Order: sequence, then C-alpha cells, then structure tokens
Amino acid sequence: MKRTLQASAVALSLLAGCATVPKPSMCFAEAGPNARSFPTPDTWFALLLHGYDKDTGANPRPSVDCAGAPVWWQDPAADECVEAGPDSQALPPAEKLSEEDLVLETLQAGQRLVWVQTRRFTNGEALGPVALVESTEQGFRVEALGSLRAMAKHTKLRLEKVKGTQILVAEGDACTSGDEEVCRRHARIMPLRTNRFFSESVSNANRACLGAAWFPLSREMTFELPNGLRRKFELTSTLTFAEEGISVQEQVQVSDSDPAQPDVAPRLYRRAQDTRTLELANNALVGNKASLWSRMVEQQVRIGARAVPEAPIWAMPAKKAPTDAAALEPASKAQAPATTGAASPPAKAAAKKPAGSAATSSGP
Repeated sequence: MKRTLQASAVALSLLAGCATVPKPSMCFAEAGPNARSFPTPDTWFALLLHGYDKDTGANPRPSVDCAGAPVWWQDPAADECVEAGPDSQALPPAEKLSEEDLVLETLQAGQRLVWVQTRRFTNGEALGPVALVESTEQGFRVEALGSLRAMAKHTKLRLEKVKGTQILVAEGDACTSGDEEVCRRHARIMPLRTNRFFSESVSNANRACLGAAWFPLSREMTFELPNGLRRKFELTSTLTFAEEGISVQEQVQVSDSDPAQPDVAPRLYRRAQDTRTLELANNALVGNKASLWSRMVEQQVRIGARAVPEAPIWAMPAKKAPTDAAALEPASKAQAPATTGAASPPAKAAAKKPAGSAATSSGP
C-alpha cells in the first residue's frame, strides 16, 4: 500500500508539473499594458508577418508568416475536382498595409482571430496570414496559424466545433461597383489540426475531390443556350454546424429570357433544392455528394450552353507604358542610317513598336 501511495503521489506531482508548463506558442510578441489594451494595426502586422517594418509600413514581399511559412494558397483545378475553386487572378500586392487590410474578431476576453490581407484577387477575395491570438501578461501569443483566402469585404471570422475539431469559418462579401452595388456572400472553412489552419478540399468516401471548401451563400450565373435564349441560375445556400457534421442546404432557381425581346419578363424554368453533409473523418473533409449547383451547371454544359463570363470585382490595372527613355532608344537607333538616306522599313517598324506595346486594363 505504501508503494502504491508513493507512486500515486509521484504521478500527481508529475501531472501538477505538467499543468504549470505554459502552452507552446507559434509566435510571440512582447507588449506593455497600454499596447495590450489598445493594439494598433501595426501591432498585428508585426506579429503575423515576418519582416514587417513598423516605420515604413511596407508590405513584405514575398509574404511569409511569423513561423516562417510562405503565405500561399491553391484551390483545386477543373481537371482535379468535380467543381473547381473560384476563377480569379491575383492583383499586384499593395506597397503598404493599412487598417483596411486587417480583420479582427474577438472570441472571448483575451482571445482574438486576426487576419492580415496581404494580396487581393479580381473576384473580391484576399489572401494573408490568419491566427488565433491570446493576450498574456507579457504580450500576444499566436496559438494557431495558417493562410486564409476569403472575400475581403464585410468579413466575419468565427470558430465552430465539429467532432471535437475546431473549424475556422470566414464569411465575406463580393460587391460589384457601379451605380447600384450588389453584394454576394461567400464562406470558407478551414479545420484546425494541431496548431495549423488547413485549406482542405472536400472529397468523397473514395477520396476523389468534389471541390474546394468554398461555399457561395448567394450566387448567379447566366448561360447562352444553343437556341439563343439566356438561362439564369440563382443560388442561395446556408451552412449549419453541429457536433456530428456540417450541413449545406442549397436552393437554385432557373429562369429563361429572350435577348430579342428585352421587354418580356424572364420565365421561370425550374426550381431545385438539396442538402448535402460534410464530415471530418481521418483528417479529411468528406462529403456525401457533389453540390447541387455543380450538378445543374454540368447539365447545361452537356446540352451545349455557354457560360457568360462574370465581370471582375476588381479589374486588373493597366500595364505601364514604356518610359520616355525606353521609347526614345529604339527611335534613336532607327535614326542612325537616316543620315545617309531614307529610313528603311525595319527602322520604321522599330520606331512604332514601343507605342503599340502599351496595354489597356484587362479582366481575368
């Protein structure tokens, strides 16, 4: 009995010792009482971005998170999955970061979700490091870290729990510009495994890819049919989180219109709804079926319909025209033989080339 009690005492002392060991953190930044109570955007930029300079506010390129991992994202391609990720192009990174590039969400006292947007895309998304941050008596400690790509406007971050696993949910809007702003909400989900948020695709039971863990909550797409009519698809969907899994409810309305008769109202063609489930199994997001949207769109492709390209939320900037020195250099070279005679055709072509190389703004 004595040995048992001694062993128990040793075991209890070991457990007590383990309980006092601080949790390992991925990154840490010291901060005084005032900085902890009133952190500035620079505080978060410096915490999450390796090489960030508070004095200049310059956006580090390439982006590397505070743990040394590249800020990187790749959605599944069309030939890899039933449904590819969103179609977009990366915009040139901003020279400096501002308050508009920061998303903060307080989960509870001393605990925040922080997202720094270091790069944007033509479809309204942004990419950057995201972290679960805790305040301590010494400063700020990063408990979990990853790269997040999600819609950049009106973004809301939260954590949900499914089968004991925390899941980061990022909801944001893609809003059109112009006289009448139209916003459509989208969601990204990223499971937290150990201390990393992972960008996982949704697969079926056989591990074949069904699509990205990207869920438009509101979406539109128009097709041109072989008979000349236009067919418009409108989607509304909701995400529901429970301990046993994730439920995705989808409703799609389809209407037809005739471009030759613009005054005639669109005619309802079809309504459809369906529910699919996602589970966390064996370190993977497993779905029971492809989305209703992808199945209905596939039907249109089979009958020969052509999708009308969507306008980008943010257009690609115009390419820079050649500098004066660059423009004059070919011309000066072309003038060399002119001292002895007329300019040759190749010289004229060389003189015209720089002016024609300037490009206008283009979309994806």
